[in-house]
Amino acid sequence: MKKIFVLILVLAAGYFAYQKFVVGGLSDEQKQVQALADDFAAAKQQLAQAERSAGATGMDTTGDVDGIMHAVDTLLEKLQALKANLKEGKALEMADELEREMRAFLDRT
Repeated sequence: MKKIFVLILVLAAGYFAYQKFVVGGLSDEQKQVQALADDFAAAKQQLAQAERSAGATGMDTTGDVDGIMHAVDTLLEKLQALKANLKEGKALEMADELEREMRAFLDRT
């Protein structure tokens, strides 16, 4: 169990390092969308951890899942508000793709 947790932490650190150094050349609008995408990725990671905990221990993680779903709903609302103010084509494309991912995530769970 500890090995899985360490692996998840290493993967998350790698993802955030990639975002910081490789994607660092983004415009301000793209950075705003990327920040929401990072928050969404963290929420997905939390859900995966809750599912693993439930499977390993048999504990009820319904509250955790509900909290994560609420957080993703809030992120989706923030994204929609941000999209109304975006003017850059690439930022709008990023926002549209992120919105599709969020809706698919909410529909799946």
